[in-house]
Amino acid sequence: MFTPRVLLAIVKRPDLWATAVGAWFAFTRRDWWKRPPFLPIPDAEVLRWRVTTAYGQSDMTLAADDVIAYLQWRKWAN
Repeated sequence: MFTPRVLLAIVKRPDLWATAVGAWFAFTRRDWWKRPPFLPIPDAEVLRWRVTTAYGQSDMTLAADDVIAYLQWRKWAN
């Protein structure tokens, strides 16, 4: 779902880095340290649901512009 293009778009926007980290953990299971691989990896089911609600189908790849727009909204909303 995440592509190098999405990551590059975030890297180019230092004003959104803290927001991106917050969003990353918002999509991560709360007890991530209790289950392998013991990394704060976003829950696949939650991401699939979010992609489906955004694009109408779960097999779409996130567009970098959409991720940046979401992060800008999230920054503004907080």
